[in-house]
Amino acid sequence: MCYSFAVKFRALSNSSSFRKSFAEFRSEKNLAVAILRQAWHEAAIDLMRVKESSRKEYLALKKKAIEWIRSDEDGFNYWCELADVDRSAI
Repeated sequence: MCYSFAVKFRALSNSSSFRKSFAEFRSEKNLAVAILRQAWHEAAIDLMRVKESSRKEYLALKKKAIEWIRSDEDGFNYWCELADVDRSAI
């Protein structure tokens, strides 16, 4: 029973449609991780390390990132789900 399953799985995993869908899934997951990482980075900006002339723009960016992370909108939840990340961990 296990052998036949392994053979079927190997045949499935070697198919081009499986490889394509797996690659698309990995690409989407990588994109989701990058988006969440960027939001976290923007939310955690240390404004004292930013040039004084740029602080106003970075402060606006920081506030926007924090609002997005705290929101219950579908966007943030969607990217967490796609990245397979616990929303509360962020």
